[in-house]
Amino acid sequence: MKPAQKTDLPVLHPMPTQRTILLLDQLFSKDESALLKLGFMPHEMEDKWFIYFEDNVLYFHRSWTGNCIYQVFFTEMGATLCMIRAIVNRDPQQYQQTDDEYDAEAISRIINTFLLHR
Repeated sequence: MKPAQKTDLPVLHPMPTQRTILLLDQLFSKDESALLKLGFMPHEMEDKWFIYFEDNVLYFHRSWTGNCIYQVFFTEMGATLCMIRAIVNRDPQQYQQTDDEYDAEAISRIINTFLLHR
């Protein structure tokens, strides 16, 4: 399977200057790390996310608008990845959520659903 790349979606917008940083701490196994690096390509209109991995950062863009909502940073530990922090979009024109706890849970939920297939 070919990994998703930022050039796979025609329009991607960068993370706006209105943002917040979340500290995260989760270790992913070798197999899970390989799945994270594949990212996610939307296949139908209901797929709201386009996700790609580049330079130890997992980028989460809305598939319809191209807006960057999350950037999740990892450190490599051998063949595994450890999630360390996320930058979250706080531009109200692009993303209405303002609850850090919600976003930390959403990141985990999106990873589990779209990347780890749980």
